Amino acid sequence: MSWRTFVNVLSVVLVGLLAGLMLGTGMDQYTHRLLSASGWTMEHQVMDALFRRVLPTFWNFTVLMLVVSAIVSRGAARWLFGVSAVLLTVSLGVTISIEVPMNREIAQWDAAAPPANWMAVRDHWLSFHLVRTVSGMIAFVCSVVGLTRR
Repeated sequence: MSWRTFVNVLSVVLVGLLAGLMLGTGMDQYTHRLLSASGWTMEHQVMDALFRRVLPTFWNFTVLMLVVSAIVSRGAARWLFGVSAVLLTVSLGVTISIEVPMNREIAQWDAAAPPANWMAVRDHWLSFHLVRTVSGMIAFVCSVVGLTRR
């Protein structure tokens, strides 16, 4: 396997893992809508504490690898890896500008007594998570198709 192929395959695997994580998180959060205010708050706080440590490095490395794949590829593959990188960057922008501030707010809540508007915050978070999940899934599809273009 050439180093270019290795880089491209690694990029697809990374964006696939990230897109899958976003999809799984969205499904998980949608299911957790059935939880009480305290249950949802506690669950969100625990999940966010883990993601806060892991995702920044993983996400940035994935975008970097997609950019490298776009640089080393030719023709349609170059554009597809480039589009994938842009879509993940858009998703990252939504995360940083909208969801991270919301997560910081939720992290400050007392899980035993969440604020009265907790459902509105939860639903607002979910709507933006859907935007980034769709962006991530399309990025994954673009990268897979890019891998098949030589």
